[in-house]
Amino acid sequence: MRAKIIFPNLFAVLVVGLLGYLFLRTDLSEIATERLRNRVLNTRVLFERSEALRGFELLHNVRSQSMSRSVTDAFAPVNLIPAEGQTQDQVNKQARRTWFKKSVSAVEMCTELMLEKTGKKPEIAFLTDRNGLVLARNITANACPADRNVSKAIPAVARALDGEATYSIWSVEDSPFRSNNPDPKSCDLKNTGLLELAAAPVWYGDDIAGVLVAGYELSNGTAKTKSDMINFELAVLKGGDVYSSSFDTDQARQSLEQQMDRPDVAAKIKAVVEGGAPSGILDIEVEGKPYIALINPMLSAEKKDGIVYVMMGSVDEAVKDVSALNMLIVFMMAAILIVIVAGIVLGNHFLRPVMAIEEGLLKIINGEYNYRFEVESSEVGGLSYRINQLIGVLIGEDEDDEDEDDES
Repeated sequence: MRAKIIFPNLFAVLVVGLLGYLFLRTDLSEIATERLRNRVLNTRVLFERSEALRGFELLHNVRSQSMSRSVTDAFAPVNLIPAEGQTQDQVNKQARRTWFKKSVSAVEMCTELMLEKTGKKPEIAFLTDRNGLVLARNITANACPADRNVSKAIPAVARALDGEATYSIWSVEDSPFRSNNPDPKSCDLKNTGLLELAAAPVWYGDDIAGVLVAGYELSNGTAKTKSDMINFELAVLKGGDVYSSSFDTDQARQSLEQQMDRPDVAAKIKAVVEGGAPSGILDIEVEGKPYIALINPMLSAEKKDGIVYVMMGSVDEAVKDVSALNMLIVFMMAAILIVIVAGIVLGNHFLRPVMAIEEGLLKIINGEYNYRFEVESSEVGGLSYRINQLIGVLIGEDEDDEDEDDES
């Protein structure tokens, strides 16, 4: 009987609770995921604007430095008066050394000032002459021979020599700074590096005397900084391969690389590079966790380099508030416990007097005709009294009728 009292109520609570939980969780998860999609699309626009401002800031800093006294003085003629016994050849060598020191000093001053303004030294900074030949560079300056012409390899330098200050993304695969020299002091750049570059012409009088260039690598650290700014994971791809990302572990980056190699994703990357427009929303997984992704062109990069960035929003993060619905399960379990306890209490309340009557009837059956029921229960107390009356009638004894006494 206890089971008949408990289980129907228990089943009702389970069914209603589970149906409510499943309905709400599914509905709210879909709403949260749709909001995430919209956030990714809207953030793309804001991110592009912030990147444009970032490029403008870098360009502004480099342009300001290109007009500084320390930079323009590097192009001032060096007129030395020969000392007694000094040949003209020696004077020319001394003039070149002086010019070189002024160029190095100008580049060092530029990097220090940019460190003050941005909190980070440029990965590369150099000064060229009017032909695009490197005069000095911030890293291992003495290892950079003056015959390294960068105007053809770096489009931003070529444009600056024409008088246009430019911000761009540069792939250093064809870097003129590359060398076969195994000496670690040689002025090589990483073969597959990506740099955010700003190049500004240096004017001396009415003529362009050279170009000042400074840039930062698109490293994992840079991706992480940008990721924290937009609250989405971020990755930079070059030629379909992950160059840098905001993910903290190598396993996550390898997992992302595998997702980028998917045929459908690779096709999207190719379309973005060729068309210059963002992809549609993609569903990817990184280390088994779902993400909403959007592939965007790197507008300041050369199309031939195939550079794009991927913005990724975590679905788990988007629906984490839905996990509050798990409290519904807790409440449901609490309700089930209450039903069980209430069923036991109510069952005992009803069953005790019924069992007492059953035991009393068994005694009468066994010949104890003088036994009378004394059951105090609002539910079955009246029944026990009528049974006492019936026994009295059967054995020929009068039983007081409480109803009649009450009437008299």
